[in-house]
Amino acid sequence: MNKIIYFFLLYTLFIHSLSAKEPTMAILLSIDSNSLQRFNIEKNNFICRPYGILTLESLLENSENGSKCKETIESFYKKHPDLKYFTYGILKSQQMYHVEFRESRCLIYAQGQKTLSELLLEKGLAMNKSTFKDEEFRYSFEKAQASAKFLKLGMWNEPVEKECAKELTKE
Repeated sequence: MNKIIYFFLLYTLFIHSLSAKEPTMAILLSIDSNSLQRFNIEKNNFICRPYGILTLESLLENSENGSKCKETIESFYKKHPDLKYFTYGILKSQQMYHVEFRESRCLIYAQGQKTLSELLLEKGLAMNKSTFKDEEFRYSFEKAQASAKFLKLGMWNEPVEKECAKELTKE
């Protein structure tokens, strides 16, 4: 009888392990900016942009030359050059990261269960997209942004939201 129970338990564990979904692991090739990283899975290279957020870099890309938005963000990065390279301190080239693909963007687990998107929000280097509705991450993203706003970190210590209102509607 014990052998039957033992066999049944082993069989159940074996079947369960076959159905368990392994995380997608990717090797970080390079970091172009806080909003763009290059990864590799096997022989496939791809570009990742953080999921669910609008980074200062993307606002800068979408703003017109000479606009108040562009001037505000450039001024911010002149005052805080370390924040322009924030992702370089978080991610390391040639390391493997758990990556999930959502809506042509990437969720990069940068520190345990914390995503790069959350870390950028916490530092005030990004804001939640107004169209973001993902129930799995909405709360943690809103909490990260609220913390940065309360502490007046990054863009929340500058008039970025006001000066970039036109660009925010393009998102």
